[in-house]
This record gives sequence, C-alpha cells and structure tokens, in this order.
Amino acid sequence: MNYQALLLIFYGTFLITCGLVAVVFIGMKAKTALMSGGTSGVISFLIAYLLSIHTKGAPWAGIFLSLALFCVFSWRSTKTLFRIFEIQASPIHDELKGKGIAFLIISLMAVVSVFVFALQVVNFFA
Repeated sequence: MNYQALLLIFYGTFLITCGLVAVVFIGMKAKTALMSGGTSGVISFLIAYLLSIHTKGAPWAGIFLSLALFCVFSWRSTKTLFRIFEIQASPIHDELKGKGIAFLIISLMAVVSVFVFALQVVNFFA
C-alpha cells in the first residue's frame, strides 16, 4: 500500500473519531459533526482503497478531498467562533461550553486537513 493511501486511512480514522468525540462531549446537538466526520472519513477510506488498486484519478481525489475539507472546516470554525462571541455578549451563556468544544474540534479538523493536503501535494510532486 502506498504512502498516500496510508495517509488517507489515518485521515479518515481521525475524521470519524472527531465526529464521535464531539457527540461524547456535546451530545446529540453535535450530529452535524458526527455526520460530516463520518461521511468525510468514509470518503477518505474509499479514496485510500482506490489508491491501493492504482485507480487513475485517485491521487487527485485525495488532494481535492483534503483541500475541500480544509475550506469547509475553516468556514465552520469561523462561524462557530463568531457565535461564541455573540454568546459572550449576551447575558445568557448556556451554550458556551458546547460551542467552545465544537470550535476546538472543528479547528483541529481544519488544521489536520491542511497538513494532510500539504503532505499529499509534497508526495505527489516529489
């Protein structure tokens, strides 16, 4: 199995784990994180499989997936941070803890996505 396939297996496992961790810490309000982490993880596994059988466009699919997820997770992280600022400005801070945990998890997913993207690009053009 090649390097990029192993990287995408790690990445898929990481994304699914992040979705599960969000549900454990936040509860079922984090179903979006569970769905996005689970779906993205399964897609990452699928691309890793396609890489292992040497499918022609699979390397580009892996690069595109990590770049697209970096964009999505960065956008979601920014939205969550702005929501945290709104909650802090209001007199009621009930959902602050859940939003804070969500912000950390989504931001971590964005950071790992950009590293996976960079590693794939370096490996592809090396």
